[in-house]
Amino acid sequence: MTTKLTKFNELNQILRLYMINSHRLFSKYTENLNLTPQQSRTLSYIERHPGIIQRELADNFHLRGASASNMLKNLERDGYIIRKNDPASARVKRIYLTQYGQKTIVSIRKAFSKINDDASHDLDEEQLDELIHLLKNLNKHLEDFIDK
Repeated sequence: MTTKLTKFNELNQILRLYMINSHRLFSKYTENLNLTPQQSRTLSYIERHPGIIQRELADNFHLRGASASNMLKNLERDGYIIRKNDPASARVKRIYLTQYGQKTIVSIRKAFSKINDDASHDLDEEQLDELIHLLKNLNKHLEDFIDK
């Protein structure tokens, strides 16, 4: 008889494998962009939130400040983003996409859309709804333990 712990361990392995495979698929669809999935999600987020500051970006992606800083430095070096001084505070740098970054977003959107289509191909809407519901409950449960 399979125990609850064994089943939960299997779930963890499946979720990890899903993330690994989605990263691999993303790399396959975007090999010409030379961006990691995290960099691509970051560019997409900046597109939706132009003028965001580094701390807000780090908070959104649950990154340490140094990790966010390094990633932004690389994106800026490669021409995807630009940091501009905030007129209200010289210490604050606002982050925007460059023209090149905006052009790249089109390819990123296509890749994410293709991944979503491929990943959900064999699932009907009811199955997706159930999976979403279960994973939301699981995450809520984990967050409750974190907050204790």
